[in-house]
Amino acid sequence: MGTLLRSAALVLCAGVSCAQASETAKQWEFNIGAMYEIENVEGQADDKDGLYEPSVWFNATWDAWTISLAMYQEGPVDYSSMTRGTYFDRPEFELRYRFIGTDDFTFGLTGGFRNYGYHFKDEHGAKDGSANMQRYKIQPDWDIKLTDDWRFSGWFAMYQFANDLEKTGYADSRVETETGFTWTINETFAAKVNYYLERGFNMDSTRNNGEFSTQEIRAYLPISLGQTTLTPYTRLGLDRWTNWDWQDDPEREGHNFNRLGMQYAYDFNNGLSMTLEYAYEWENHDEGENDRFHYAGVGVNYAF
Repeated sequence: MGTLLRSAALVLCAGVSCAQASETAKQWEFNIGAMYEIENVEGQADDKDGLYEPSVWFNATWDAWTISLAMYQEGPVDYSSMTRGTYFDRPEFELRYRFIGTDDFTFGLTGGFRNYGYHFKDEHGAKDGSANMQRYKIQPDWDIKLTDDWRFSGWFAMYQFANDLEKTGYADSRVETETGFTWTINETFAAKVNYYLERGFNMDSTRNNGEFSTQEIRAYLPISLGQTTLTPYTRLGLDRWTNWDWQDDPEREGHNFNRLGMQYAYDFNNGLSMTLEYAYEWENHDEGENDRFHYAGVGVNYAF
């Protein structure tokens, strides 16, 4: 999952007072937080009891500059025997500069580095080698005021992967974007509709491993109730295919994923905030059985 992206919801929830203060005087603004996420397919499958995904992060902002550090871990876990399958550690560093920052128009650019340290396990849970892969990132982001009630915002990330790609199964390049319109109905209700794309591909024409494409419409309905914000959301699949099993079957496999979720956020008005989130997803595949997927996460952030 995108740890730094998910932490943004907590940062925005807890950091309002800091942002207002920075309008009159430049000062350091900090955020530190942690999140625990689980993902699993219904039934006892390859993911056992699901994916175990703890993460921590730290952000520091001075004027137009933001430095972000994060550590994330992911892998299947069997809670009955307290054993784990293949997993990876993922430290990450990002540096963002805000070139323009007004109420009418905001534009920023982020550069980032992420390392994937894989620890492979065999079917008996024994160590079965390792891999060390890097990802480099460039990402512009924008927010444009169209009218008092309408805004257009989004981000577009470009990734390059290097080292041990044959072991991890990744393509060497990827693009990811989410962009769309927000309508502020009143002080309580807003509506946001975004287009989302993630596409893995290979710049090297001799390789075809790890290529995939995901296109979705993502809709959000944030409801602000004082210190509480409830955000029901949905993801509607437009087009999805993968060829992760390129070694055995080079043909693309089609999928159709649709998700319905709810996020609860609470701001304690003292720098501390928290989120709770649950989502249910219908996963239909051209090959094999269809799946039902569950996601849950709890996060906490402190802004100072």
